[in-house]
Amino acid sequence: MHVRQTTFLIVAVLTLVLLASLASVVSNEHTHMRMVEGASGATEHTVVSTPFYTEHTFLVLAGFATAVVGFIAFRTARRRWGRKVRPSAFVNEAVLVLDVVNSTHLATHYGTGLAMRAMTRLEERTLAAAETRGLAFVKNTGDGSLMVFPAVVAAVETAIDLLKELRDQQPYFSPGLPLAVRAGISYGEILLDSRGARHGAAINKAFRLEGLTLKNFARVEGESELDKIPDRNRIFLDENAAHELRSSGIPLRSVGFCRMKGFSGLHQVFEVLWDKHAQPPKKLNRFRVTSESIIDVERGTK
Repeated sequence: MHVRQTTFLIVAVLTLVLLASLASVVSNEHTHMRMVEGASGATEHTVVSTPFYTEHTFLVLAGFATAVVGFIAFRTARRRWGRKVRPSAFVNEAVLVLDVVNSTHLATHYGTGLAMRAMTRLEERTLAAAETRGLAFVKNTGDGSLMVFPAVVAAVETAIDLLKELRDQQPYFSPGLPLAVRAGISYGEILLDSRGARHGAAINKAFRLEGLTLKNFARVEGESELDKIPDRNRIFLDENAAHELRSSGIPLRSVGFCRMKGFSGLHQVFEVLWDKHAQPPKKLNRFRVTSESIIDVERGTK
C-alpha cells in the first residue's frame, strides 16, 4: 500500500517538475530571440504570437491539474484496494455474537445518554472477561459485539460470565435500566485476511442464532412442537459448537431444529443452561454428530 502511494506521488511531482521546466525553457527561448532581434538593430519585425500551449502559465496549470488527477486516481484506487479481501489463512474458530435486547427502546424510553453509558459498561465487562480467555478478534456492532475465540469453551464461558453479572449486578450497569442480552455461538472454518479481519459462514450463522425467534423453528418427526423459547438472557449454539463443547461439562439442552436465512436445510439449536435456577427438561438429550449439517438426537430418560 505504501509503495503504491509513494509511486503515485513521485509520478505526479515529476510530471509537474518536467512541465514547469519545459515552460521555463520555452520562455527563455522566446526572451533570447527578442534580445537578438533588438541587438541586430532591426527597426521593424513581424511579431509572431506564441501558441497558448507553450505559455509558461498554461504549462504550470497543466502540471498542477495532472498532479491533482493523479492524486484523485490514487485515492480511488486505494479505497478499492482497501475493500479487497486478501486471503491469508483459513482457521477453525468459535464466533460469539452478543446483542442488547430492545436497545432502541432503552434509548428512547430511558434516554440516549443513560442507555449509552450502560452499554459502554457492558462492553467493558465483556472485553474484560474475553481477554482472559484468548480473545482473537473483536468488532463493535452498534448494539453489541462480535468476538472470535480459538475454542468454543472460551466463547461460552465469556457469555456465561456476562449473563451472571447482568443477573447479579444489574445496578452496576445502570440503576433502573433493565439490560438484557442474547448470545449466538457457532464454530467452523473462518477466512483470516491479511488485515486480521474475519470472514465466513460461521460468522453469519452466529448472527442468525442470536436473532432466532419461535417462527424460525420447524416441527420435526419424533420431536414435540415448541410452544416458546427464551427471548433474552440466553445462549444459543449450533451443532458444531455443541459438539466441541460436549467434554466441557457445561450443561446443554436441545431446543429444536430451525431454518436460517442464507443456510439450506434444518439446523439443530442448543441452549446453554447457564442459570443455576434453570432446570433441564425431564428427558435429557444426548447427541452425536453424524454429519456437518445434522445431529442425531438420542433420547434417554433422566
